[in-house]
Amino acid sequence: MLSTTSSLFATLFLGHAFGFPYPLPNSTIPSPTNSTICNSTATLCNGVPAAVSPPPLGSGEYVCHEVYPTELTIVNSRYPDYTVDHLHQANQFFMLRRQLAGDGEIATIVQFNGLPNSTSNYTCRLEFVLPRQDLQRISGPNPSFNVYQVEQDIGPTATWNTYKDDKTSLYGTVNGDNEALERTRSVGGVAAVNEMACNETLTFQMGLMHDSMYNPNYWEFSEVAPPAWPVQGFRIVYGC
Repeated sequence: MLSTTSSLFATLFLGHAFGFPYPLPNSTIPSPTNSTICNSTATLCNGVPAAVSPPPLGSGEYVCHEVYPTELTIVNSRYPDYTVDHLHQANQFFMLRRQLAGDGEIATIVQFNGLPNSTSNYTCRLEFVLPRQDLQRISGPNPSFNVYQVEQDIGPTATWNTYKDDKTSLYGTVNGDNEALERTRSVGGVAAVNEMACNETLTFQMGLMHDSMYNPNYWEFSEVAPPAWPVQGFRIVYGC
């Protein structure tokens, strides 16, 4: 039911849709020699449940710790109260869709656990590693989307209704412009969404910004965390 066209992926900007992307030092994982391709159903897409305990601030040691999502939850306006299981039987699959009101909208909730607690004085930065072009799908005239930071407990299954009600704190914006994509890929393919004080659990809701009269705006890829490769999708970085 979803569109499968397009070969270009959007790029991420700090705080707003039309800023210039920039590389982040010590935040990109080197690609290993042997590659493992992850698809939407592979178990290799599973995230890392918890980060290594960081050194205390002031110790003089600055090491980048990278934490990948423990869960991605797809929510669908056609099933607003669905809490039985993960849609598409996947918990590391990112999907967005939006056409016109009443035609069905899909959003994704991304959650990170095992982060430093709120008294640690660490800053957590949400980064986006652009998916490889042959491992993602994007289509529509403007597939840009918003990122909202929300509070959500570990465990309860999110629904479309909770997504709709919690869109109150805009955290960042993803720009679907092809030229912006190329600029970000040219400087390493990693960009920052925004940063905030760490908390043991951080949750973000992501939904498309614009309607589309004909071809729906659409975006999908699988979150891939080490040791699987190529690493792609969202991660939290702290300690550097």
